[in-house]
Amino acid sequence: MKRYIVPTLKALIAVVIAVALTKIAFFPSKDASSEQTLQPGFTVAAPTVTVAKGDISNAVSVEGQIVEDAPVEAKSTLAGSVARLIYEDGATVSAGEPIMTLKKVETQEPTTSTDEEGNQRTTQPEPKTTWVDVYAPASGTVKYKVIRDQETPVGTVVATVAPGTYSAKGTVTASQQYRLTSPPSEASVSVDSGPAPFSCTDLKVGTRNTDTTTSANPAAGGGEPAATPEDGNKVEVRCSVPSDQQVFPGLKATINIDAGSATDALLVPVSAVEGNYSTGVVWLLSDPADPASATKTEVSLGINDGSSIQVTEGLSEGDTILQFVPGKDVKRKGEPNSCEPDGSVCYDEKGEEITS
Repeated sequence: MKRYIVPTLKALIAVVIAVALTKIAFFPSKDASSEQTLQPGFTVAAPTVTVAKGDISNAVSVEGQIVEDAPVEAKSTLAGSVARLIYEDGATVSAGEPIMTLKKVETQEPTTSTDEEGNQRTTQPEPKTTWVDVYAPASGTVKYKVIRDQETPVGTVVATVAPGTYSAKGTVTASQQYRLTSPPSEASVSVDSGPAPFSCTDLKVGTRNTDTTTSANPAAGGGEPAATPEDGNKVEVRCSVPSDQQVFPGLKATINIDAGSATDALLVPVSAVEGNYSTGVVWLLSDPADPASATKTEVSLGINDGSSIQVTEGLSEGDTILQFVPGKDVKRKGEPNSCEPDGSVCYDEKGEEITS
């Protein structure tokens, strides 16, 4: 008898438990539901930040590579023919010295004269010959593009001179240019597996040279790769490698640009400012405890390091502003795979805010 009663009791208990779990899962009580419902008027406080003083440095690092400077073209300025090639291909020339001579021969119109007896005589003048030298546009190795006696219309590339010099080159996005509107004249360059960091002169930002080669032999037809749609959002950063530094085309390089610094400056997060060059707008709180008191306030801006920005006019130390521009979808960044101490936000493996 006991053998049948115990299994029956176990089965009844299991049924009761199953019914109870089903009710909890699918039919919660009204009291529990009401406790989980947000009360009317509940709002999430907008994050704020206090304007404080600090030091800021606008240091921009650009990843790039070493490239060989493109050959410089020498063009014909005379519609004539090649009279003389002064050097052999591959010779070393100096900037400004003649490398070839062009000749233009023009037939003159015959002239008519009358002698003492009244007879007309026609004379054919000698052809007019014009000689013009073509000069080396740079110092380096000359390579001729024409041969002797070849016709040379004006603008024809008659020779190139490879300077044998190198540059460090990289790209920045168009928006990053705002951090480099007043770049210095030089940068520091670090080359992978190369010499110690060195000063790179003649720094240029926003220019593009499509003739630059990454091949050690510019005549081999290396040139720049074909442009892609993404290239339209980027501009070139370039500086000249000193002649006493031994580098090779294709080596990876980092161009470090110091675009200014400031001490004891008023600083705010970049996320708090609408516009990040010269002038912008922040939302200033008249009551630091009430985000609803924020008013749109114009400010003048200075150095931007990518996370903080200097305010030169419009705010005072101790002012409270909204940390994020209202209505702007801004994702915060932080330590990858971590959360803020208060648990308000967490970050994924890329350090970007997790929003869902």
